[in-house]
Amino acid sequence: MDAHLTRLFALLGPASGPGAAAEDWQRLEAELGVTLPADLKALTERYAPVRLNGSVHLSNPSTEANGLGPYIRETVEAYRDCEFTEENFPGFAEQPAFGGPDGLIPVSGTPHGEHVFLHRGRGDGDWSVVVYAGADDEFHRYPMSFAEWLRRYLDGESVAGPGSAQVVPGPVRIEDLPTRPGAAASTERLGPPR
Repeated sequence: MDAHLTRLFALLGPASGPGAAAEDWQRLEAELGVTLPADLKALTERYAPVRLNGSVHLSNPSTEANGLGPYIRETVEAYRDCEFTEENFPGFAEQPAFGGPDGLIPVSGTPHGEHVFLHRGRGDGDWSVVVYAGADDEFHRYPMSFAEWLRRYLDGESVAGPGSAQVVPGPVRIEDLPTRPGAAASTERLGPPR
């Protein structure tokens, strides 16, 4: 198992999510035209829907509320309507599209105006994490897996744009989010001691 995924499992503790059905992943991936990375699926199946440290969230393809499919569709639609220029994409060879197998696929966000995308690019087999930092109005690429990015984010590293480090001491705060409309409010707990 990937070392970053193992570290995240240690930070977040036992599985708490409802899991995700294989057919829901297949349906979502067929819609996107791409197979999503195994580390994202493993985290989602184990914990989502969840919000971590009051910030980054993971959505689930199998839940009615906090569903990954609706999140991706709504976010792609919102970004397609934006008029970005090349200045918004420092360090990119070309301005990427949103959605589709070669585009930016939104998988998470924060209340701080950040959106987290996965991007594979044309002909490239490796995934990168791309973060839109709303405060900078820029996209920043991190050539690493989603598990590595999330582990670094939770460890307080600067992986959401320059100067974005936010160290949250103590165990990770885990907020289990509702899985269906009208369900009980979210519940909060702490991960294992660090």
